[in-house]
Amino acid sequence: MTAKECKNGCGRMIEWNNDLRYFQETATGQRHMCPNWKARQTSTFDDNKQKYGSGYTGPSNMDKMEKDLADLGVWKDGMELRMKELENEASRFIELSDALAKELKIKSFKTASDLHEDECGCNEEPIPDESTN
Repeated sequence: MTAKECKNGCGRMIEWNNDLRYFQETATGQRHMCPNWKARQTSTFDDNKQKYGSGYTGPSNMDKMEKDLADLGVWKDGMELRMKELENEASRFIELSDALAKELKIKSFKTASDLHEDECGCNEEPIPDESTN
């Protein structure tokens, strides 16, 4: 095999030794251990673990879940308050509806002259009742 310059930029001429299965320096015949060689990262997972694993200070999933649960609690309290308000309003409408129904029932059995007297408070001549004619 022909000699070539080391690809890591150390400036030494090396060649591959098939018998020993490593590069050796052509000038000395010794195994080449390049001073510029750097080991590759085994995986991006290990790389990210080194970068972010130990010093990460952001919120954890548990922190986010606790915040979400707290927000749901506030939302639930607000909804319960609104439900009570709606129940109170519904009770008031039912009371008004019952009062109106009673008033309507009372007036529906009165004659026209009785209704006229109730409304104006006067003692005018009663209006003839149509049912007697």
